[in-house]
Amino acid sequence: MIKQAKCAATVLAMAALSGCAVGLGANSASLVGDFDAPVAYRQAYQSAVDQAKLCLLGSGAYHVEGGLDAAARKGAMRVVSNLVDSREMARVEVSAAGENRTKVHVQMWGRSLWDAKAMVAMHDAVYFSSPSCSAYIPPQQGVDPAAWFRIKQ
Repeated sequence: MIKQAKCAATVLAMAALSGCAVGLGANSASLVGDFDAPVAYRQAYQSAVDQAKLCLLGSGAYHVEGGLDAAARKGAMRVVSNLVDSREMARVEVSAAGENRTKVHVQMWGRSLWDAKAMVAMHDAVYFSSPSCSAYIPPQQGVDPAAWFRIKQ
């Protein structure tokens, strides 16, 4: 995990220095998707934060920002770089859709720690309230676990 995080920090720094689009932004492609989770919005938010802290921070090069708005029954968390102009690498937004139902929006850079595997793992962490750095819940037969997200240009 530490080796992967160091590689991610190196890739991020090299991409920034070379002028490549790094992180989420108007000029970069990213992975984006929406799904409904059978959990309360507070639990969905906490699972996303726990997942990010466990798997998306690298070795100190990133941190989690965000919070809940109890009046609006929604929340958002972001994984932000400490090294490159506070670049946003991942974002999860949750909003209550009922007592124990939450609409979830996830966006990730699409490279390194924030790739398609991380998208699937974030989905499973929120949906099943069980953070893990890989998707360990087998998908239903004939169902693509990545069908809920797409590449945003």
